[in-house]
Amino acid sequence: MAISNAISSALSGAQAAERRLGNSASNVANLRSVAAPSIDGPATDAEGNPLFRPGRTVDVSTPTGGVQSTRLLVDPASVQEYDPSAPDADGEGLVNRPNVDLVRETADRIAGQRQFEANLATIRAADELLQATLDIKS
Repeated sequence: MAISNAISSALSGAQAAERRLGNSASNVANLRSVAAPSIDGPATDAEGNPLFRPGRTVDVSTPTGGVQSTRLLVDPASVQEYDPSAPDADGEGLVNRPNVDLVRETADRIAGQRQFEANLATIRAADELLQATLDIKS
């Protein structure tokens, strides 16, 4: 049935939008966290504290008409900043901070919101079409 395919595709798109928004929120929330020096470096520091790795989501169409969302790590995972007052600063006052661009994160959040709204509109239209079909048959 075509209506169920439309709803299924729209649901996968809405889930992809949710992952995009969640990833962006994580990146922004960890903006001042200690970052891993690289994407293939250690996951914890010398004391065992976790190191943050920022990510990006990539959406790919599936053969069934849906969307598959994948999280890819940003490379390089961190940038060095000069902040000698930071508790994690090295002897030269440098700290590794996540390689997060707030402008890009804002654009990702706007795109995620629009993606979610578009897929919700598709679900609503399919629901109305299904309801009209049932009304005709009754």
